[in-house]
Amino acid sequence: MSASSPRAVADLLVSAMPQLRERLVEEAVRRAWTALVGHEAARRARPQRLVNGCLEVVVDNSPWLSELTLRAPELTSALAARFDGIRSLRFVLGALPPDPAAARETPRSRTLPLGAEDARDIEAAVTAIADEGLRAAARRLMTKARRHRGVRAVAAVALCGAVAGCAGTAASVARAEDGETRVQRPARPTEAAQAYYHYTAAQLHAQAGRFREAIVEMESALKYDGGSPFLWREMAQWLARAERPEQALAAARRAIALAPQDPATHLTLAELLRAQKKYDEAEAELEKVIALNPAAEEPYLTLARYHVEQKAYDRARAVLLRLAARHPRMAQAQFLLGRLAIETEAYDEAIARLSSAVELDPDHDGAWTALGYAYEAKHQPDKAVEVYRRAVDANPDNAAFVERLGDLLIRLGRFKEAQTEVEALTAAAPRDARVWMKLGAVYYEQKVWDKASEAFRRAVLLEPSNLRARYFLATTLMDGGRDDDARVELERILRLDPRSVDARVQLAFLHGRGKRYDQAIALLRESVNIEPKRPELFLYLGTAYFRAKEYDRAADTLREGLSLDDKSKDLHFQLGVVYEKQQRFDEAVAAFRRVISLDPKHAEAYNYVGYMYAEKGQNLDEAVDLITKALALEPENGYFIDSLGWAYYQQGRYPEALRELKRAVEKAKEPDPVIYDHLGDAYAKNGMHEDALAAWEKSLELDPSADAVKKKIDELRSRLQRVKGERSQRAP
Repeated sequence: MSASSPRAVADLLVSAMPQLRERLVEEAVRRAWTALVGHEAARRARPQRLVNGCLEVVVDNSPWLSELTLRAPELTSALAARFDGIRSLRFVLGALPPDPAAARETPRSRTLPLGAEDARDIEAAVTAIADEGLRAAARRLMTKARRHRGVRAVAAVALCGAVAGCAGTAASVARAEDGETRVQRPARPTEAAQAYYHYTAAQLHAQAGRFREAIVEMESALKYDGGSPFLWREMAQWLARAERPEQALAAARRAIALAPQDPATHLTLAELLRAQKKYDEAEAELEKVIALNPAAEEPYLTLARYHVEQKAYDRARAVLLRLAARHPRMAQAQFLLGRLAIETEAYDEAIARLSSAVELDPDHDGAWTALGYAYEAKHQPDKAVEVYRRAVDANPDNAAFVERLGDLLIRLGRFKEAQTEVEALTAAAPRDARVWMKLGAVYYEQKVWDKASEAFRRAVLLEPSNLRARYFLATTLMDGGRDDDARVELERILRLDPRSVDARVQLAFLHGRGKRYDQAIALLRESVNIEPKRPELFLYLGTAYFRAKEYDRAADTLREGLSLDDKSKDLHFQLGVVYEKQQRFDEAVAAFRRVISLDPKHAEAYNYVGYMYAEKGQNLDEAVDLITKALALEPENGYFIDSLGWAYYQQGRYPEALRELKRAVEKAKEPDPVIYDHLGDAYAKNGMHEDALAAWEKSLELDPSADAVKKKIDELRSRLQRVKGERSQRAP
């Protein structure tokens, strides 16, 4: 190899510089890893590298690989919320990289003076490096290694061997009597050193996600050390990553030919076969691994995973039973048998297996979670609550269990208990925004708006860029009647995310509530332009046009929404309402009947058609039948009761009408001018004139613009006055 060869390595380092940002993110993720995934998962899985937004995580056994793969969407969301640049997760089986925390705890090494002999050794070692900048870097690294007791000088030696192309610089390491590692003068290059140089370069390429370049370097390494099963095994994995599956299989088989008794190589071949869905061959390789080392747990677990991927649950169960028989106190085997039982809905067996797993290993997060789920699936929520409480007691630092417990208690409507649990969690993790959001949700469900908004605001203060927290804060403020504060938060969301449709919709609702329909319509039109394929946006816009009394535009907008989703009962219903306002009676009835065909339990649609018939005095028997169906679904609905009373009135059944209309006044959520108008009519027909006047006057008080009601009052008073006058004239 020529002396200029190291320039390729220098070029490699320079081209790798764009990945510096990803390396910084990697380090930040490693520091936060345990807090994100929990102690148990962190012991079994560790982040390795971030490449093009994909975080690769090494997992040390197959069951945890399956478990974490299932949790991938949840973990990806949590990571993406905290770290820019992470878009996906990839879990791979392998040996865990060293714990960075352990490295940080290494005691500071003692600095020693650099002797003349050391300086000569260093200069001799770096002379062969052609690139000046790289030569200076190597000199600094070797100087540091010589001056600091305890520093691993092997790294410096490896660097020099690599960057110099091993051309007369392959270094050796010796241990001095005082225990200090000393770098010996470089020896002549060897084939092993040449292989190591190319392997090191290949690793650098692979870490940057450049597998094609890594393969080229590995081919060079194999020219010098073609008898290394390790190199062939690595080559197989990189060929697979470069989407060269057949060559990957050939490399793995070459590794096996060189080391037929090496279980790791058979395991690599099995994984490659499985990736190509050659399950029978993959399973045969795993059986070889088991035969080579029957006591090893890993091959059983991997084989079971293959069966699960094919939904061959009985075969997976048989493999796990073999493992459990060999290792009866292995919690993971019981856990996986329990998970399989859940898959087949054998919940009693699942509960038995998972109970055994948590007894054997109280720190097994997955087993506790699955046990709680099994009880929930069996419709035994109280048992699930008990399990999650035990999980919290066994793992007090695991916030995930408190979250699950809180979620379950909320679903059960046990809000006070949920509040107690989550408040305790805020004390334990006061700087975790997720916890404050959970507490906000608990208060929200109880309609304690002030405390809910306070909790969501704490989440926003901890994570100002968390738009979800801001959105929950805004909607809580709206529900609590603090419209101005809600508007401020929604406008902040739009500054942070100018294309946020949800924020626009809520802001439009606020304007609609304030009868600022033009502003509401403008925001909703922007929303439709941003996301033109969301049918519900056309519903909101059509409703805004309706409230602004722009009925033609409302109908056009709603029909456009139906062109996207013809089965939307909400769009059909609102279109029926618009048609009724436009006096398009038959089209309105058709729209409401379409709603009923889509949802036979849509009480509003039954009532609307029935009331329309009653108003027109048509099909009155059918009107009563339709309204009765609505009341069967919502028997306490005051507006439906009013419809029934009015239908009776139109049929001339005045005593029954009066009975129902009096009940409607009692059941209505708030005083309604139409109901009081109807009640006045019923009183009048039953000869109760003073009561009729009182009801009409109440209606007019609620709606002073109701000229028809005012006319009825005037006419009845005039008639009563005439009757009174006539009576006085006839009196003796």
